[in-house]
Amino acid sequence: MPEDSRRNLLSSPLTWQSELDPQQWRAVSHPDGPVIVLAGAGSGKTRVLTYRIAYLLAQGTPPTAILALTFTNKAAETMRKRIETLVGNLAHGVSMGTFHSIFARWLRYELKGAPVQASFTIYDEEDSKAVVSAILKELNQDKKLTDSIRRLISFWKNQALDGSEVRPSTPTEALAQKIYPHYQARLRAAQALDFDDLLLETLRLFQQEPILRRYQERFRYILVDEYQDTNPLQYQILRLLAQAHRNLFVVGDDAQSIYSFRGADIQNFRHLERDFAPVSIVRLEQNYRSTPEILRSANKLLETSSELYAKKLFTQNPSGPAPEPHIDFLNSSEEAQFVVKKIRDLRMRYHLRLSDFAILYRVHSYSRPFEDQLRRERIPYRLVGGLSFYRREEVKHLLAFLRFVLNPEDEQAFLRIVSVVGTGVGEGTIRHCQRLAGELGFSLWEAIPRAIPQLRGPAQRALQALHQRLMLLRESVQGLPLPEAVEAILEMSGLLAYYQDSDQAQERLENLRDLVAAARDFARDVGPEASLSAFLEQAALASSAEDPEKGATDCVLLSTVHGVKGMEFSAVFLVGAAEGLFPLTVAGREGNTEEELRIFYVALTRAEKHLFITCPRFDTRYGMRPVVVSRFVRQIGLAEELPMPPAVTGLRPLPLKPHPVSPTKGFSPQDITAPEQIQVGCRVEHTHFGVGVVRHREENGAAGVVQVEFDRVGLKRLDLRYAKFRLITDS
Repeated sequence: MPEDSRRNLLSSPLTWQSELDPQQWRAVSHPDGPVIVLAGAGSGKTRVLTYRIAYLLAQGTPPTAILALTFTNKAAETMRKRIETLVGNLAHGVSMGTFHSIFARWLRYELKGAPVQASFTIYDEEDSKAVVSAILKELNQDKKLTDSIRRLISFWKNQALDGSEVRPSTPTEALAQKIYPHYQARLRAAQALDFDDLLLETLRLFQQEPILRRYQERFRYILVDEYQDTNPLQYQILRLLAQAHRNLFVVGDDAQSIYSFRGADIQNFRHLERDFAPVSIVRLEQNYRSTPEILRSANKLLETSSELYAKKLFTQNPSGPAPEPHIDFLNSSEEAQFVVKKIRDLRMRYHLRLSDFAILYRVHSYSRPFEDQLRRERIPYRLVGGLSFYRREEVKHLLAFLRFVLNPEDEQAFLRIVSVVGTGVGEGTIRHCQRLAGELGFSLWEAIPRAIPQLRGPAQRALQALHQRLMLLRESVQGLPLPEAVEAILEMSGLLAYYQDSDQAQERLENLRDLVAAARDFARDVGPEASLSAFLEQAALASSAEDPEKGATDCVLLSTVHGVKGMEFSAVFLVGAAEGLFPLTVAGREGNTEEELRIFYVALTRAEKHLFITCPRFDTRYGMRPVVVSRFVRQIGLAEELPMPPAVTGLRPLPLKPHPVSPTKGFSPQDITAPEQIQVGCRVEHTHFGVGVVRHREENGAAGVVQVEFDRVGLKRLDLRYAKFRLITDS
């Protein structure tokens, strides 16, 4: 043993006890046996895990008998360096790394050709997507389902399920079940394993008794970081490995279990208690991050949970300002203005850096007004885990429609439209139109009417239908104010239907609706001069601006709550704290309220000294729909049931819900009249143009085309596939 390591081992344990609080030391010095360390937010979990490994080494445990599993390489490297400072070079002998890296190493040693050779390739996420995409193409299925299919297969693997054990409940799940065996066959043919296979094949490896016994004998102590993030597959492997010695030491916080969408299972705490009974539970409740006022709010929230282990955070940190609710904004634009002004005030008052501030929301689609306001105030910011609003795919698609309506000669806008909703208009047809445009000296759009007679069959019909559809779209929005024009273009574009069954459907649909809200905000700020061209100019400038974080080291951080787990900030703004957003409602259904509560708790406990919770009174993505303050804000005592503002007294506050495929403003979906009932002479009400009389109808297109003379805007020609009417009867 090196002299420096021996000297550290002889002196350290006594010193370590003085460096830890009583509960931390109780966990570190715990005798053999299974242990759950419930490490509350900011309680020093990494410190405990590090000292526990050093303590085992100090007690004479060989480094090779210790296995430490983490979820990130950074966490493993940080722990190894800390252990080195305690016990010197002995740290190098400990098997320490992520689940995937450790298991990949074992598989390369153990696999002998079944299911792959030891020299297998590891497919990352992009490789996996490419395989799924290729299979979808061969099956003539929509490639935009790639992410959803890949995620479902990954989820099933982490539940240790093969395709035959899956019971699909949606068409997408049924398709994923069909693709699953094809996907696995492709990987095997390529001598490849994906990340999930690294876990699945390790479990299968340990179903061979001689191999399992060898690893059980080797690893006498097994330690796990961030145990709340483990999935059923990881737990099964841990259970097998720890059966012999029962020295399973896990550190985690059930109150921070927020990754069920990745397969994490909070019940793994209960499974460990059941399978390794009796299990010691050590609670780390002293918080070293936040003020007592912030922790009081966090504790109130935990008290309302029906699933979590009992714990109560406390701190010896000095008192600070009470968490502040601000829930009287008219809309998210006013909310953003308040947040940015408050950042300026706090920065000057307390001499804080911009990086001391975080703006947290439940979903990425809520970032737009805060990005706009920070950009307007020339405050650098960094967006975590997502693209800036105007660079998101679905937003760029809708902007292309807006650009085309303003200028049909915009070839790039037209080509983007064709790529999204130009059903049946193939590359060959577009190339033909482009050649003709070049020969005639026309724009692509001008060349299309001349190209249509030159085509035959399906190609001709598809191009003609697209041309008529876009002509109708342009005609329909003439004369409308900017917000109504943008909303009408969205509804008639087909984008809502296009994204309805896509990956991350709700967030994409909310982003589309938020561009309508951006137009509404712009019109309110600019006034009568708010034109479509001016709005597009602003969007183009925002989109083409440099990445907000590029070149800046001191930035405000914008992120979903998931993106900041493990981080801390002097001041946190938790924005959009409304029912339907937090807790999140998906497809009109409330999700796992217990997990939503845990996500809210994670957000609260990121704050060190200043915590602000904000919520607008109206959701302007849907006109002026009233919203309700989040139940979690009420549960922590920061809000009561508030009356609606006088302007909307009598309206029933609605939780936020995803918009239907063809959203209709002004009357409910059940009031929409079927296209075949819209006949000449009928008096009708349109969602945007108001009341009018049908003057002409032609059977042109799937549902027909009508000319309606509206009382307010005159004669309009509308396609019944997209225009929504309510029939007005004499009664």
